[in-house]
Amino acid sequence: MVNWGAVIIGFFLSIILGGIFAIIIPIWGGLLGLLLAGMAVGYIVGGDAMNGAVNGALAGVFGAIVLSFLLLIAGTLILGIIGFAAATITSLFILVGFIGVMIVMAVGGAIGSVVKNEPEVRVVEYRGP
Repeated sequence: MVNWGAVIIGFFLSIILGGIFAIIIPIWGGLLGLLLAGMAVGYIVGGDAMNGAVNGALAGVFGAIVLSFLLLIAGTLILGIIGFAAATITSLFILVGFIGVMIVMAVGGAIGSVVKNEPEVRVVEYRGP
């Protein structure tokens, strides 16, 4: 089941954590931030690993789509048809790159769900002799 609140939170966390960690740790920081954002999404939704992975991946895809639309709008407004063409090519590269982001956030979501998932404890009622 998709938890859209968790997906939106994961989208914003991926932007914030990805940016902060990319500045702190130049090479791997961005991926670490995305992994942590995916883990937060998985922890929020809980359930099994697949549920966390699906919600984490959706947060990554949502980010790719929003960024692509923003680039298309800004490129068209600033440079007209030339800006639209450049933004279209850039958006295609971003969407291909976000397949990797989607995979990283899905792994993070699966980890977060597994961490939150507490083992079921069976309670047996004692009725006496």
